[in-house]
Amino acid sequence: MKKILILLCAMALFTLGSNAKGTKTDFSNVLKESGVDTESIAISIKNANSGKLVYSLNDKILISPASVQKALTMPVIAETLGSDYEFSTELYSRGNDAYLLKLGADPYLTSKELKQLINQVNIDAKKMYIDDSILDSKTWGEGWQWDDDMNVLMPKFGAYNLDKNLIKLTIMPPQNGQPATIINPSKYPLVFFNNITKGDKTKLDIHRDSAISENTIVLSGTVARPTTVYVPVNNIKRYFELQTKIALENKKVYLKSGIVSGKKNESDTVKAKITRGIEPAISDVLKNSNNMVSETMFKLAGGKYCNLETGTDSSGIKMFNDYCVKHKIDNSRIRIVDGSGVSKNNLVSTNFVTDFLLVNKTNKIMDSLPTAGEGTLTHRLLPLKDKIKAKTGTHCDISSIAGYLTSKNGNKYVFCIINNDMKLSTSDKKALEDFILREAYLRL
Repeated sequence: MKKILILLCAMALFTLGSNAKGTKTDFSNVLKESGVDTESIAISIKNANSGKLVYSLNDKILISPASVQKALTMPVIAETLGSDYEFSTELYSRGNDAYLLKLGADPYLTSKELKQLINQVNIDAKKMYIDDSILDSKTWGEGWQWDDDMNVLMPKFGAYNLDKNLIKLTIMPPQNGQPATIINPSKYPLVFFNNITKGDKTKLDIHRDSAISENTIVLSGTVARPTTVYVPVNNIKRYFELQTKIALENKKVYLKSGIVSGKKNESDTVKAKITRGIEPAISDVLKNSNNMVSETMFKLAGGKYCNLETGTDSSGIKMFNDYCVKHKIDNSRIRIVDGSGVSKNNLVSTNFVTDFLLVNKTNKIMDSLPTAGEGTLTHRLLPLKDKIKAKTGTHCDISSIAGYLTSKNGNKYVFCIINNDMKLSTSDKKALEDFILREAYLRL
């Protein structure tokens, strides 16, 4: 909608010339003129030093935060796991002819790295075990929506994380009346209904036809040139085992009993491992809003916090709630069910979010939040670069943003805006958020 953008530009000219006359913290006219349903937007702005409420609107109502939730869960996850935590995938030998892969749920593990591990397997190997006990077998979050099944930003996740849990496909344009060529180098078994035609532009529709099978992918539309697309893996365990088998067979290792589940024994001897630190993952979650990494870390941290061998979402939830109690953040009305904010069963108030941000205002983890021009703020709030650090959120009809703002006068604030006005487009909601924050920067 261009209307809201024109209104906001007009209001900018008005408000910049009227700050001396009006109440600095009154954004009522801004919201009224924007046309937003004021019952569908919640705002909380507080002074970061005193904690004093500066402006609020519907700040006690419960609403889904979308990915703003990552700014709540990540400080808790990071504190629990510790700065020296490493994702580790380990290969052990068991006797003369058996091996075991102990999974670490590494969300960045690739098939190439898995192959490097498998290259340490003796050619006479007869058995391969996989220890997946680090996380439970639940690969989809509570309240995640079935129609997000093909959303590459929300793939399934778990101990068997590999290749971002996405299958890479290359689509070659049709030639000489032949159908388009679909290349699947992963060899994961997919059945394609190929309705792709050649066109001047590439415009594709890809969906899963579960009525036939979970591996049936329907592709329609046009392609103008070779195009790469990604499809979420529907069975991450099967995908991981297939890539392990391929790596073994490339080494001419053919197992007699296939790949089977097993627990690591004390007598097993480590042969090789692939590890990586936690800091890039924290940055990826807060700057780029990586859902799969966030969910994996939430369960891993929950398992460690509760002294469990296996991480679960319930242990992550307990970890988060206990953190709030420890820091005297009133969480009696809110509900957190996952680590990323994908679930619409998550319910928070903007008042709760700003209270949480106040407690964590000196937490170094918050330095990983993007400023204007970075991550999910790459094209937003550019005049406020280095004056703002914020986590954004977008899911279904919800748009949100929360973080830290230093005003033109040098005052520091915490803020949270969540907009659930269904009649506004996502771009309009974000334009309104940006305008409110620019006005807060100038007025406060």
